[in-house]
Amino acid sequence: MWGRIGEDCLVPSVGQNRRAPVFGALDALTGRVTFLLTSRKRSVEFIAFLKHLLRRYQGRHVFLFLDNCSIHHSKVVRRFLVDHARELTPIWNAPYAPELNRIERYWGHLKAKAIHNYYFGTLDNLKTAIREAIHALNRSRELKMTVSFDILHPLRKAA
Repeated sequence: MWGRIGEDCLVPSVGQNRRAPVFGALDALTGRVTFLLTSRKRSVEFIAFLKHLLRRYQGRHVFLFLDNCSIHHSKVVRRFLVDHARELTPIWNAPYAPELNRIERYWGHLKAKAIHNYYFGTLDNLKTAIREAIHALNRSRELKMTVSFDILHPLRKAA
């Protein structure tokens, strides 16, 4: 930001307490992200996201890579995973290894291109920007983050 020498500059900011938590899952074959914007990031919202994901992939088994976030290990989430084992298999990522989870790169790209260094004024504007950015990335052919079928092929033979 530019300002006159000797004058204080006011930088507009939403503030630290305003956040737009996003739960998301990256489809390894299509590169599309299924997401859910929530007001908080707790076990109950994570379960709402899992239900959203299961509706999106209804009739198909979902393998979901999960990091070691505390909400992923809560009693209520573990009960949900057990109750939905026929539809959903969690694959636990190694602790302190976010580089192994492809969606972490996606979030980094999303933040850098759509959120950082912008003033949105309201939380609703921020949420709208996040939704629009994810939809744009889902439509983009150049920015898809997929896994080669050749990598998945041995897994399919073993199953």
